[in-house]
Amino acid sequence: MSTSRAGAGWSPFLTIVVVLTCIGLVTSVPMLYRQHERSREALSTSARTSGWHAYQTQLEVVKAIGAIELALVDPSASRLSDARLRLAILRSRLPLLNRTEGNGALPGIERWREDLVAFGRMLDSYLDSGGLEAPAPGIRAALEAVRADLDAVQSTVQEIERAWITYQIGLHERELDIAENPKVLPGALLILSGLMLIIFLLVETVRGRRRLRAMTAAEEEAASARQNMRALIEATPALIVVYDPETLKISFINSFALALIHPSPDHQDWERFVATARSALPACSVDAPWGAFSFQRSDGTLLALRGRTRPLVWEDRDQCALILGDTTQLRDAEYQILQAAKLSTLGEMASAIAHEINQPLTVIRMAAANSRRLLENGDAPALAAKLSRIDQQVERAKRIIDQVRRYGRKPSLRSERFPLARTIDLAISFVAEQLRMANIRFVMDIDLPEDLVVEGEQTLFEQVIVNLLLNAKDAFEMQADEGAARERTITIRARVEADRIRIEVLDRAGGIPEAIIGEVFEPFTTTKPDDKGTGLGLSLSRNIVRKMSGDISVLNVDGGACFTIDLPKARRSLDDKVVA
Repeated sequence: MSTSRAGAGWSPFLTIVVVLTCIGLVTSVPMLYRQHERSREALSTSARTSGWHAYQTQLEVVKAIGAIELALVDPSASRLSDARLRLAILRSRLPLLNRTEGNGALPGIERWREDLVAFGRMLDSYLDSGGLEAPAPGIRAALEAVRADLDAVQSTVQEIERAWITYQIGLHERELDIAENPKVLPGALLILSGLMLIIFLLVETVRGRRRLRAMTAAEEEAASARQNMRALIEATPALIVVYDPETLKISFINSFALALIHPSPDHQDWERFVATARSALPACSVDAPWGAFSFQRSDGTLLALRGRTRPLVWEDRDQCALILGDTTQLRDAEYQILQAAKLSTLGEMASAIAHEINQPLTVIRMAAANSRRLLENGDAPALAAKLSRIDQQVERAKRIIDQVRRYGRKPSLRSERFPLARTIDLAISFVAEQLRMANIRFVMDIDLPEDLVVEGEQTLFEQVIVNLLLNAKDAFEMQADEGAARERTITIRARVEADRIRIEVLDRAGGIPEAIIGEVFEPFTTTKPDDKGTGLGLSLSRNIVRKMSGDISVLNVDGGACFTIDLPKARRSLDDKVVA
């Protein structure tokens, strides 16, 4: 696997190198042709230039010697002028033989350079001295000296000319060689580039076939993996639904989900289900937390579900997966335990409730006796007042009975918006008489708007507050049994902090032992005697709060325990129906 990856890494680089090499070889062919043509032209020009300079110089030497010899025979002014002219022309030719090699001069001209310079100085001395300008008695001797010097110049120029001829023969041979072999190197480059292209194509063909086989094997492996994954999903005892997060269109539903919600994927329950899950659960992301919600099927069955969402690529598209567990049986078991705890609480509060109802009954009996007396006396206004008092006390008894009945009824299991401040007041009023009879002072510090609402089941949340207050009462009773003397006060505070709501229930009953404070929300953890508690109240309370997307915690502060409930505000408008 690593070798193939390394080869795949080098592949683009090798391809670029081969292609650039072939382009370079093909491009170099016309360049070489042009270079050959330039070389031939340069050789031809060099040969013509070098031969011309040597020939002209030799010709001027001969002409100068002839002019000197004519002046020796007839040293007239015209002959002497002609001789001077020829010497001047010869002097102008000598520098052309003495140029650098880059200007067409003979290679190796350096060995004659000093002689040519000396000849130039000699000719300059004859031309500048004026001895050859007019006939004179010693003119013949001067002409003889010039003639002798010209013989030396002629000898040197002949050597140079012979060297030029040899050089020209070599240039001609090189020109013939270039002319005879103009296509050897370019042809070789063309053949080499063609071979490289053929090799490259063959190598790419082999690699392409290997890649094709690897892709085919990978596709087969991916198809097998998809089949295995689908089989695994189908066999998973969890509700799994894949849907488009933008259009909410469902792409896949496993068998467990079909059996749980509805066997037909096209049924309207599925559209409601996805919309409900999307509204109730956190946004679809890799780190999305767990969430819980309820869903009512078309047949009226109310399901409890818990799980999370996860983004994934399904059939080459970005999708979102719902992975949920059916917690309906667990919820029903919890609610049965909760209902039993509520009934047990009602049993414990029976004496307080009887006492509270007995007060309006006593008032009603006394008012009825007085009404009979007033009726006999015919005092209608006083009779009306007594009857109004009886009506008020009946209403008071009705409120007490309604409160007990409300507390004792089974929860609706429906998520709804309910006013938080009113719900806290109802929970407090239910246990207020019992706290008063236990000689416990109650302090309320509730700063909540009347229209502030949260989402959840109102009766269940009332039970959470009632449970925390009764736990504080029991803690004070246990403290009294142990002989401790503390201020018997329970304080409940409620505040809005940004988009969260904070509710605190604080007592001064000595707090929770440090050994178990981290486990008080676990099932069957309690500090009460076996005949007074099951250890399930706080565990159920935490589940209720978490299903409202909140949390509950506890700390020991100021000689007591402080339970803190953290809740979000209602995120959307709901009615009394199931979230859908």
